[in-house]
Amino acid sequence: MENVSANSDDMKEIKEELSKLNIRLNQFIEKSNQQHVELVIDEIKKKYSDVFYNDILNESKFCLENNMISDCELKSSCYKTLLGILNNSAKNLKENKISQDKIITIRKNLENLKEKLPYEKCSVCYSETVKLFEKQIDLMKNLGIYSENYEKNELNVSEKEIITSLLEPISNKHRLLILKSLMAETKTFSDISKITGLKAGNLLFHLKKLQDSEMIMQRSDRGDYMITKRGIDVLNGILGIYGKVF
Repeated sequence: MENVSANSDDMKEIKEELSKLNIRLNQFIEKSNQQHVELVIDEIKKKYSDVFYNDILNESKFCLENNMISDCELKSSCYKTLLGILNNSAKNLKENKISQDKIITIRKNLENLKEKLPYEKCSVCYSETVKLFEKQIDLMKNLGIYSENYEKNELNVSEKEIITSLLEPISNKHRLLILKSLMAETKTFSDISKITGLKAGNLLFHLKKLQDSEMIMQRSDRGDYMITKRGIDVLNGILGIYGKVF
């Protein structure tokens, strides 16, 4: 009986040691994965920062030229001023990180500009500038350059929002496969089609779901698809939950 009791204690001790080892191993894997994710994100920023900057600046030029009030005598001078503001903010796409204070300062400067507008029709050109600036902010968020800081106790997220923005976009095997395939590198529409076996409209439907939820993005209208910081966090979160539950 003593031998049985001793063996039982030994087994218990071994199980406890194995459990501790498993925890340390999972922590190591998690840290390694995080380091890999950070390397991937940094590589994306280095490789495409100039492309993103040029694309968004060209879009700003096009939108201002075509959407500003055409018959205004101040259009030429205002165009230079508004494009200058958008150009200065777009330069942040080349940075590794941008503070929330800096974004707040830019928004305040835009508000101050609004108060100095001479005509009522100026609101059209101003609104177009704000829209283009907010588009820059969305891109910075997707690249992980900028994130808005909220206190957890200030968030009041509804069940509907959680389902719509998080659970529903990933509740499909094709969309999960797309996210996983983009973890290592960017891919073309044709690449993703081969990986998923989906064609044309069906694939576009799933890509749009992931784009609308800001988990993936497209470098340009006809460019490669790439995973965003949000997409990486979501996928890692899913894998982490799966590892703990199963």
